[in-house]
Amino acid sequence: MNLHLHNVEQQVTVMGSLLLCKGSRQVKVANKEVNLTSLEFNLLSLLMKNSPDLLARGIIVEQLFHGAENKGQVINMHISNLRKKLKHCSSGLGIQAMRGQGYYLVIES
Repeated sequence: MNLHLHNVEQQVTVMGSLLLCKGSRQVKVANKEVNLTSLEFNLLSLLMKNSPDLLARGIIVEQLFHGAENKGQVINMHISNLRKKLKHCSSGLGIQAMRGQGYYLVIES
Protein backbone atom coordinates (compact mmCIF):
# COMPACT_ATOMS: atom_id res chain seq x y z
CA MET A 1 0.00 0.00 0.00
CA ASN A 2 2.81 2.46 0.76
CA LEU A 3 4.33 1.74 -2.63
CA HIS A 4 1.08 2.73 -4.34
CA LEU A 5 0.88 5.99 -2.39
CA HIS A 6 4.51 6.72 -3.17
CA ASN A 7 3.88 6.31 -6.90
CA VAL A 8 0.89 8.65 -6.74
CA GLU A 9 2.96 11.25 -4.89
CA GLN A 10 5.66 11.13 -7.56
CA GLN A 11 3.14 12.04 -10.23
CA VAL A 12 2.13 15.32 -8.56
CA THR A 13 4.42 18.33 -8.60
CA VAL A 14 3.64 21.56 -6.76
CA MET A 15 5.37 24.89 -7.23
CA GLY A 16 3.91 28.02 -5.72
CA SER A 17 0.13 27.77 -6.15
CA LEU A 18 0.41 25.56 -9.23
CA LEU A 19 -0.23 21.81 -9.10
CA LEU A 20 0.77 19.56 -11.99
CA CYS A 21 -0.53 15.98 -12.07
CA LYS A 22 1.25 13.81 -14.62
CA GLY A 23 -1.18 10.90 -14.28
CA SER A 24 -4.27 12.90 -15.25
CA ARG A 25 -2.24 15.46 -17.25
CA GLN A 26 -3.97 18.28 -15.38
CA VAL A 27 -2.64 21.60 -14.19
CA LYS A 28 -4.51 23.47 -11.49
CA VAL A 29 -4.14 26.80 -9.76
CA ALA A 30 -6.31 27.37 -6.67
CA ASN A 31 -8.32 24.25 -7.60
CA LYS A 32 -9.15 25.67 -11.06
CA GLU A 33 -7.96 23.76 -14.09
CA VAL A 34 -5.58 25.50 -16.48
CA ASN A 35 -6.06 24.47 -20.11
CA LEU A 36 -2.74 23.64 -21.73
CA THR A 37 -1.95 21.96 -25.00
CA SER A 38 -0.13 18.64 -24.79
CA LEU A 39 3.15 20.28 -25.73
CA GLU A 40 2.67 23.10 -23.19
CA PHE A 41 1.94 20.52 -20.49
CA ASN A 42 5.11 18.60 -21.36
CA LEU A 43 7.15 21.81 -21.43
CA LEU A 44 5.83 22.93 -18.04
CA SER A 45 6.47 19.47 -16.64
CA LEU A 46 10.08 19.60 -17.84
CA LEU A 47 10.58 23.10 -16.41
CA MET A 48 9.13 22.06 -13.04
CA LYS A 49 11.20 18.87 -12.97
CA ASN A 50 14.36 20.87 -13.62
CA SER A 51 13.51 23.73 -11.26
CA PRO A 52 15.29 25.73 -9.99
CA ASP A 53 17.96 24.84 -12.55
CA LEU A 54 18.18 26.04 -16.12
CA LEU A 55 16.50 23.83 -18.71
CA ALA A 56 18.77 23.94 -21.75
CA ARG A 57 17.20 24.52 -25.16
CA GLY A 58 18.92 21.35 -26.38
CA ILE A 59 17.12 19.30 -23.72
CA ILE A 60 13.79 20.83 -24.76
CA VAL A 61 14.48 19.91 -28.40
CA GLU A 62 15.55 16.38 -27.43
CA GLN A 63 12.64 15.72 -25.06
CA LEU A 64 9.77 17.42 -26.89
CA PHE A 65 10.85 17.27 -30.53
CA HIS A 66 13.00 14.12 -30.47
CA GLY A 67 16.10 15.99 -31.58
CA ALA A 68 14.58 17.59 -34.69
CA GLU A 69 16.56 20.57 -35.95
CA ASN A 70 15.43 24.17 -36.48
CA LYS A 71 12.89 24.24 -33.64
CA GLY A 72 14.06 27.56 -32.14
CA GLN A 73 11.06 29.59 -33.28
CA VAL A 74 8.64 26.82 -32.28
CA ILE A 75 10.13 26.70 -28.77
CA ASN A 76 9.90 30.49 -28.50
CA MET A 77 6.22 30.39 -29.50
CA HIS A 78 5.33 27.69 -26.96
CA ILE A 79 7.29 29.44 -24.18
CA SER A 80 5.44 32.66 -25.00
CA ASN A 81 2.04 30.92 -24.93
CA LEU A 82 2.86 29.17 -21.67
CA ARG A 83 4.03 32.45 -20.08
CA LYS A 84 0.70 34.08 -21.00
CA LYS A 85 -1.33 31.21 -19.57
CA LEU A 86 0.67 31.14 -16.32
CA LYS A 87 0.16 34.88 -15.92
CA HIS A 88 -3.55 34.76 -16.85
CA CYS A 89 -4.34 32.12 -14.22
CA SER A 90 -2.42 34.02 -11.49
CA SER A 91 -0.12 31.06 -10.88
CA GLY A 92 2.62 33.24 -9.41
CA LEU A 93 5.11 31.50 -11.71
CA GLY A 94 7.13 33.02 -14.49
CA ILE A 95 9.50 31.66 -17.11
CA GLN A 96 12.83 33.43 -17.38
CA ALA A 97 15.21 33.06 -20.31
CA MET A 98 18.97 32.89 -20.24
CA ARG A 99 19.77 34.15 -23.72
CA GLY A 100 20.97 31.40 -26.03
CA GLN A 101 21.04 28.80 -23.25
CA GLY A 102 17.58 27.93 -21.97
CA TYR A 103 14.79 28.69 -19.53
CA TYR A 104 13.95 28.35 -15.85
CA LEU A 105 10.89 28.82 -13.66
CA VAL A 106 10.70 31.53 -11.02
CA ILE A 107 8.16 32.35 -8.37
CA GLU A 108 7.13 35.94 -9.00
CA SER A 109 6.43 38.34 -6.19
